[in-house]
Amino acid sequence: MLLLGMALGVTAFANNVPLEYFYLDGLAEPKRWAPSECELSVSPHTVWDRKVLTMRVPVDYSTGEKNYPIGWPRMYLTMKQEEQVWHEYDRLEFQIMTEFSRPLLPKRPLVFHVYNQQNQKNLTVMDMVAIGKWSTVQIKICDLGLVGTITRLGFNVNEADYRDKDLVAFHIGGFRLVRPKSATVTEMNTPAPALFCDSRALPLELMVEGPAKDLAAGVPVQLSDQSNVVLTRTVSVSRGRQTIYIPLEGVNLSPGQYSLTAFPDAPEQRKKIAVTLTTSPWR
Repeated sequence: MLLLGMALGVTAFANNVPLEYFYLDGLAEPKRWAPSECELSVSPHTVWDRKVLTMRVPVDYSTGEKNYPIGWPRMYLTMKQEEQVWHEYDRLEFQIMTEFSRPLLPKRPLVFHVYNQQNQKNLTVMDMVAIGKWSTVQIKICDLGLVGTITRLGFNVNEADYRDKDLVAFHIGGFRLVRPKSATVTEMNTPAPALFCDSRALPLELMVEGPAKDLAAGVPVQLSDQSNVVLTRTVSVSRGRQTIYIPLEGVNLSPGQYSLTAFPDAPEQRKKIAVTLTTSPWR
């Protein structure tokens, strides 16, 4: 499916699972942003073969807003409806590089804003920015802490972090939403170092990514001791971080070391951790 200013494709691999990218090319168009105390233009650079936006900030302690001469050069963009599909993806990625009139950037060179339809916001300091070197920004959408549709983006500079008459330019582009092409467990942990062998359930902390149709099918898990598979289940999951509980009723487990495997029959999706079961005072 192609939309104006966007492209959807499968182009790369992570943990052996193909990644699906949805490019938000319109975010690199200067005319779509509303700037204040900064200048926008099309950058001479490209990233991932995509256009790049330049945000140029001449720091000036005397020409800001009347009540705040040392202000907040900024720009904001309202996304089109077809760009507001963040809930279907797992990460936002883009690349950024800066040019600066001095050799060292401040600790907070730039702040990235994400807003939902209720105008709740998440602010991320772009402290990975480097002078003359591209950095890839990766933001997990579930970690934004925002409910509902993402509708607006912004960037701002705190002039107080800079010196008067500094000149800084940020080249920003390659905006894309990312998800694995199939359901993937990217993080898996047990919240406790050990579990009683007669416990009724095994708690499991997961980070799950992928298309909604795959997530709806659940994640197959398998518990094994040193020589045998002792439990097989398919557990219900949703996108993002979560704690699930694998039922253990009716399974006679002995104390010892076990391994828990997600997607045991799919090598490209497989994830494995160790599980320790200890003697129970109630058995």
